[in-house]
Amino acid sequence: MKKIELQGKTVVITGASSGIGKALSVEFAREGAHLVLGCLPAEKRALDAHAAHLREKFGVRVAAVPADLATEPGPRRFHAAARKAAGRIDVLVNNAGLMAYGSFHELPLERQMQLIRVNTIAYFTLMRLFIEDFVKAGGGAVLNVSSISAFQPTAHHAVYGATKAFVQNLSEAVREELRGTGVSIMTLNPPYTDTPLLKGRDFPRKLWWYAVSGLSTPEIVARRAVRAFRRGRVVYLTDARSFILHMVVQRVLPRRLVAWMSYYVLLKRGN
Repeated sequence: MKKIELQGKTVVITGASSGIGKALSVEFAREGAHLVLGCLPAEKRALDAHAAHLREKFGVRVAAVPADLATEPGPRRFHAAARKAAGRIDVLVNNAGLMAYGSFHELPLERQMQLIRVNTIAYFTLMRLFIEDFVKAGGGAVLNVSSISAFQPTAHHAVYGATKAFVQNLSEAVREELRGTGVSIMTLNPPYTDTPLLKGRDFPRKLWWYAVSGLSTPEIVARRAVRAFRRGRVVYLTDARSFILHMVVQRVLPRRLVAWMSYYVLLKRGN
């Protein structure tokens, strides 16, 4: 794959006020990229402070653009606001996401619908809008923050895993369609990472799976991800253990066995 130069380019990142999105903003700024950072309207003050820090430390332009991507007009409004704030945009990083842990039939319907709107509809809409811009401009790139959850069922947070499978398949299919356009797509597939996503009101502090996979940090994920992105990787798991478990082992096991295992290893572990 063709290597990607980031110096002087403009990168849009959704969900940039915390977690992996915030860590990615630091790494892209370190590479000399200008930034348009998205967040929920309630997080605007915190994102403004982070943007000021990036400007001072790295000497790049940074705009903070609030938008609620769970609403029907949210992604379109964010696309328009990002273009207004930065003019030409070279990279879209789809990162904003929601998580809900519990039994599918017990979690509130509206909460799961909101998760689907953010994790799939917003990703899809922003990809569609920005990729059209990139093709017209003759180049650009998309970095979709997916998950290891994209590669197998995830019992106890079934809808989350299903949304990541959607993102994974969409990204890989569209990437093939874009041959010869100068536009590329990479998926970042991190393991479970210590972010606010895993510190919500119902997500367990410990899972049995953590004893096998460990728990990564946003800084490690972001640093490795940007390095892989610059090198033109297309599907990137951030560590060898994740690659072996999710790209090798689970692909040779029967699907029913993988689903059965997910039920037990993703159970709450202790208090």
